Amino acid sequence: MYEIIIEPPAERFIKKLSKEQQNKTINFIEKLSENPHKGKRLVGNLKGLRSLRLDNIRIIYKLEEVKLIILVLRAGYRANIYS
Repeated sequence: MYEIIIEPPAERFIKKLSKEQQNKTINFIEKLSENPHKGKRLVGNLKGLRSLRLDNIRIIYKLEEVKLIILVLRAGYRANIYS
């Protein structure tokens, strides 16, 4: 099982959501440990990262296979997340 670490930028975004949306997002991220390869591989300057979509929210994470860690780097709306 992979350990999940949520970095401060992602955590700040999640805390700004409604309680219902926060719970939904956290549960979604936790399920990622069951299938960490689920996310789409990103290209360009985000190469090496993966992205998942939850409604209109994007979650960008890095998978560290050797250490069995999922590092959630950013979370946000599509319009802002990839810049």
